[in-house]
Amino acid sequence: MNQPLGMDNYKDLRKEQIQRWMDFFHERFEPLSHLIMIVMFVAAHFFVAQSSRTIILEPIQILWVTLGTTCFFFKLRCYDEIKDYEVDLAKNPNRPLPRGLIQHFDLKRAIENCIILEIIFFASCGLPGLVGILIAIGYSLLMYKEFFIGELIRPHLTTYATSHTVVTFLLSLAIFSAMGRFYFWNLDADFYYFALMSWLLFNIFELGRKVYQPIEERPGVDTYSSIWGKGGALALVFGHAILLSLACLYISTINFFLMQTFLGINLLLLLAIGLIFFFDTKPRSGKLIRMYSSLYIVIVYGGILFNYIERQWN
Repeated sequence: MNQPLGMDNYKDLRKEQIQRWMDFFHERFEPLSHLIMIVMFVAAHFFVAQSSRTIILEPIQILWVTLGTTCFFFKLRCYDEIKDYEVDLAKNPNRPLPRGLIQHFDLKRAIENCIILEIIFFASCGLPGLVGILIAIGYSLLMYKEFFIGELIRPHLTTYATSHTVVTFLLSLAIFSAMGRFYFWNLDADFYYFALMSWLLFNIFELGRKVYQPIEERPGVDTYSSIWGKGGALALVFGHAILLSLACLYISTINFFLMQTFLGINLLLLLAIGLIFFFDTKPRSGKLIRMYSSLYIVIVYGGILFNYIERQWN
């Protein structure tokens, strides 16, 4: 049977589009590392929720929440690609959007599809989950519009970043609402401490990935080290790490001694790496502090998972 005219061209076009998105994922949302982070993020919420006497979990909820959370984080990546377009044109022309690999229209359609999927997946866990994710989505859209005061806050990198990472606090509460079928305003204190901890943790990731040695700095590109100096940037990262440790230890179902030891060791490692960075001048120490700050999410969530698994074994 003859194929309709143009079918081969349509297939070639679809194949090209799929390849473009695969390249985009590889460059800007590397699947393996992001999947590991998201699974650990959701799993840590699961164990905190499971340890609460007020929440009874259904296995299918974990799948819906994981898929919805994955869409949420990918949507945030698409936001950043669009918001940073003008800067990337001048400073990072090889990124996917400036070089034409992906178009604005493609990213906006991806954002719309992600929002629809987030609503579907969280609504599948009940009305509280739907309400929670709608609040998180609403805040994320304000972020996308830079709270309608972009010209005012964009020059203030630290304020800009930490106000945007608040969305992780709201996402965390939405996950607990979906898992427990409780509206976020009725959740136990443990869940608020955990959400606060998540916000601080993502701040460490955001702050630490933009800390450089003077030799690494690029003209016209703001970083926390160029704004606050090496010492100030380190103080920001380390201060968040201390607050994170305190918030984590207020979660009643966590083994205080085990987590205190684990977090204490990691704080000492972060301090040691920070001191190396402070007294050194070579790019390798800049790469080291950025790498450890990025790994901090995995390290802390890994410690929380170990805490609850060890508790169940005993």
